[in-house]
Amino acid sequence: MDLTELRIFKAVAEQGGILRAASTLNRVQSNVTTRVKRLEERLGTRLFNREGRRLVLSPEGKVLLDYAERLLRLSSEAQAAVK
Repeated sequence: MDLTELRIFKAVAEQGGILRAASTLNRVQSNVTTRVKRLEERLGTRLFNREGRRLVLSPEGKVLLDYAERLLRLSSEAQAAVK
């Protein structure tokens, strides 16, 4: 799992869907979908459940979101520290 995947995952969680996340990230929808599916396959669990047209975090997705936020924050702190 890399920071780009975590950023994409976090955007989908925050935006509630692939299309809005893709727009926010300036990526094509298919790329975002592929990255989320690959992350789910690698982790062996579903990270999102579909509720109507929205994607909502599964219990496992909520756990990962907490870690993703911390890892992304640490990455920013590390970059700032060495500059």
